[in-house]
Amino acid sequence: MNTTPDVLVIGGGMAGIVAGTIAAENGLEALVMRTGQSATAYSSGAIDIIGYPPEGLALKEYFPEIELPFKTPIDGLRAILSLYPFHPYGIIGLKAEDNESIEYVIAHVSESISWLKERLAGSCAALVGDLDRNIFPITALGTTKPTCLLQETMWSDTLKAHPDNVLIFAGFSGHSEFDAQSAMRAYLESQLRTGEFPHKIGHCEVEISPFGKPYNISSIELARHFDHEGSVDHLTSALKAHVDKLGATHVAVPPVLGIEQASQNQAQIQKELGVEVFELISLPPSVPGFRLQRAMDRVFKKAGGTLLIGHQAKSATIKNDMVESVVAQSPRREVTISPKTIILAPGKFIGGGLEADETGIRETVFNLMPVTSSLYSAEDVRPANHTNVYSLSPDGHALFAAGLAVDMDFRPIDADGIEHARNLYCAGSILAKYNYSMEKSGLGVALNTGFAAGRNAVKMVREAS
Repeated sequence: MNTTPDVLVIGGGMAGIVAGTIAAENGLEALVMRTGQSATAYSSGAIDIIGYPPEGLALKEYFPEIELPFKTPIDGLRAILSLYPFHPYGIIGLKAEDNESIEYVIAHVSESISWLKERLAGSCAALVGDLDRNIFPITALGTTKPTCLLQETMWSDTLKAHPDNVLIFAGFSGHSEFDAQSAMRAYLESQLRTGEFPHKIGHCEVEISPFGKPYNISSIELARHFDHEGSVDHLTSALKAHVDKLGATHVAVPPVLGIEQASQNQAQIQKELGVEVFELISLPPSVPGFRLQRAMDRVFKKAGGTLLIGHQAKSATIKNDMVESVVAQSPRREVTISPKTIILAPGKFIGGGLEADETGIRETVFNLMPVTSSLYSAEDVRPANHTNVYSLSPDGHALFAAGLAVDMDFRPIDADGIEHARNLYCAGSILAKYNYSMEKSGLGVALNTGFAAGRNAVKMVREAS
C-alpha cells in the first residue's frame, strides 16, 4: 500500500493531532499515524502551560523575587523566555521581530488556547481556564497543582468562596486508585497550613458494582458504567446520605463520572443533591486523558484528516535534503508513505520517539541526533548518568529534558546546526530543553509546538505548489 498525503504526522497525541488538524483545516491532505493510544490518553487531561521553571523550586535560591508556582502562565512564559532561550517556548519566539519575542510567544499561546477551547466546546473534554491565571485543582492525593486549562467537570470556582463550605471526598469500594480518607487528610493539612477555605472536610465511601462485585474496579470500568443510562442514579442516592449527614456543599470524586456522559452525570447529581460536584485530577492513566484523546481525534477527523492507527514508522528515505518516503509497519502489512512534509511528534520514551539503553539514546525513525539538557550529543550518553539518585527528586531528572534540537521552524538540526531535511518538522515531547514533569508544561508545549509545526508545514506545501 502506498499513499501520498500533503502532510504526514508521525504520532497522534496532542502535538500530532493539533499539527494534523491545522494542516487539514488549511485544505491539505493530512495523515496522522500512531501505533495505538498516545501518551495524551494516559495523561491527567489538564493542559499545563507552565507552572514552574525547569529547575523547579531550586530557582528561588538565585531569584528569590520569583513567586513559585507561577500565579499566571504569562508570568511563567516571561520567566522562561528570559532565562531559557532554547526552551520550546523560546524557539517559538525566535520568529519575533525587534526583540518582541515575549509578546510574540504570549500572543501565540493565547491563540492556540482559544483555538483548542473553541474546538473542544461541547465535547466530552470541554475546557475551562485561560491565560490570565493558573488554576489549582485538587488531585486524587489531596494536593493541588497549577494548570491553565481543565475539563469542565474537574473544576469548582466556588469551593474556597465561603468559610462555611463543607467538602466531602467520596470514594468507591473496591476502587484501589483512590483513597478518599488519605486525600481528605492531605487536603485538610494543606488548608489548615495556608488558612484557606474550606476547613470543614469529610470523606465517605460508596458501593458501586459495575460487574456485580465491588472489588478490583478500575477507573475506566467505573467511567464506562456511568455512561450507561440510569447508572448514575444509584450513585446519587448513595451520596445523598453522606451529604445530608455532613451538610456538605461540595463533593469531590475521582474522575470517573463517565467518558461521554461525565458532564450530564455531573449536572444530574448536582441538581438532585443541591451541591456542587467535581472530579479530581488523578494519576495516569486517567479517564480525562482518554476523554481528551478521543475528543481531539474527532476534531481532527471533522477537519478532514485521516487517522491511521496500528502502524509504526520504521525507516525513511532522504534525498537532496528532503524526506522522500517513510515506511510504516503494522502486524499484517507494510505501508510506504510519500508526503510533501512530515511532522515528527511521536513523544519521547513512552511514545517510542526515543529509545535508550546503556549505550546511549537514539531517535527511532530518521536516526536524528538527540541531545542532552545541556545540548550535547546524547548518542553515547548512559541514561543512568542523567537521573537523580532519588526517584521523586525535587530537582527532577535531566534525562527527561533530552530530545531533539531544532531551528526556528522546528526542523531538527545536526551537530553543526544544519537541518536534517527541509521538509521535516518536530513537535511535542520529543523536543529537548524542557522537563515537562518538573515544569508542569507537558500538554501546553505539545499544543503550542504542534500548532507552530503545523503552520510551518502548511506554509512549505503552499510555497512548493
